Amino acid sequence: MKKIFFAIFLLCLHIPSFAKKTEDMYIMRHTSKGQLFFISENIFHSTNRTFNLPFDITYLNSSDSVSIKMTVYNDQLTRVDSVALVTTDDRYVCPNVHSIYNEKEKKFWTHRCDCAFSYKATKKCFIQSTSPQIVIYTATGTHTYAMPQQQWQKLSFHLREIFMLIDASKR
Repeated sequence: MKKIFFAIFLLCLHIPSFAKKTEDMYIMRHTSKGQLFFISENIFHSTNRTFNLPFDITYLNSSDSVSIKMTVYNDQLTRVDSVALVTTDDRYVCPNVHSIYNEKEKKFWTHRCDCAFSYKATKKCFIQSTSPQIVIYTATGTHTYAMPQQQWQKLSFHLREIFMLIDASKR
């Protein structure tokens, strides 16, 4: 029964990345601090472990920075020291990761954290044709996550449209 529940849970986490309409993948709001774009949760898959990496992206045009919130799963309680967005040509590192919470879930730990990247770096990583990697550096080691290329091609089409909307709102 637990395996069935876990499989259904994982399937539910994948639904946003298979959305058919770009409009279903983001929320745009006008706030007192500027225009806010929230890109719904997507999931990168571990290249060397069994855990996935759910994340979402928030952009506020007044700060021109991007907040990437992610949920890091680990066998042990650990701190995320830094996060890197890696493409074939570049590597962008967030050395100051803000911990939102840590909690124990049965046999593993869940660490929700937030890191900030420049808009330019984030856009470059998320509009490219090949999946970027997200590299998490913790006290227990380095963990690399990516998205299968076929899934990335579907998602990146929508991300390019969202980043075009953000660019148009900056004018």
